Amino acid sequence: MEKSIETIWREGFLDNSALVAPKLNDLYNLKSKHLIDTLIRTGKLNLICIAVAAFAILVGSIFLGVPYEGAFFSMLLMVAVVYGVKQFEKLKLLDNSLNSYQYLKSFDKFMKDSMAAYTKMYRFMYPAFVLTGFQSMWIFYGSAERLIEEDPDIYLINGIPVPMLIGVLLFAGLMSLFAGPIYRLDVNLFYGRMFKKLHEILADMEELRR
Repeated sequence: MEKSIETIWREGFLDNSALVAPKLNDLYNLKSKHLIDTLIRTGKLNLICIAVAAFAILVGSIFLGVPYEGAFFSMLLMVAVVYGVKQFEKLKLLDNSLNSYQYLKSFDKFMKDSMAAYTKMYRFMYPAFVLTGFQSMWIFYGSAERLIEEDPDIYLINGIPVPMLIGVLLFAGLMSLFAGPIYRLDVNLFYGRMFKKLHEILADMEELRR
C-alpha cells in the first residue's frame, strides 16, 4: 500500500537523509537557517549598540562632571556585552549534524537557558543601574543645598535626604525583584517576532511528526 502524504511528511522530518519529501525538508531547513541567522545577526547588533551606548555614556559623564559614576555605568553595560559574546561562543557548540527539527529544539533550549542566566545577572545589574543613575543626577543637579535651605532640619546620609534615599533603595529593590518580567519585555522588543516564528515552525514540525 502506498504511503499517505502525512506519513511521508512525518518520515521526512525524522531524518534529513530520507528520500521522502525532500522539498519539504529543504523548505524547513531553509526556514530554520534563515531564522537562526536573523536571530544571531540581531543579537550581535544588539551587543554593538550596547557597547556604543557604554562609550557614549562614559564620554558624556566626563563632560557632565560625573566621570566615576559614568565609568561604573559603562562598566556594567560592558559586562553585559562580554557575557553576550561568551553566549555566542557557546552557541557554536550546538551540534550542526542534527536535522533541522532537532537543531531548532536545541537552539530553543539554548535561548531559554541563556535568558534564565541573563535574568539572574540582571537581578544585580538593574539595581546598580538605578543607584548609579540616581547618584549621577544627584551630583549633577546639586539638589542638597536647595533642600537644606528649604528644611534645615532634614536628616541626610552622605548628603542625601533619608526619605529620598529610602525611596531610591525601594525602587532598586523592586527592579531586582521584577528583573525577570523587565528583561523579558526588553527581549520581546528585539526578538519577539522571531521567537514567535521559531515556536510556530517547531509547532508545525511537531504536528507533522505525530
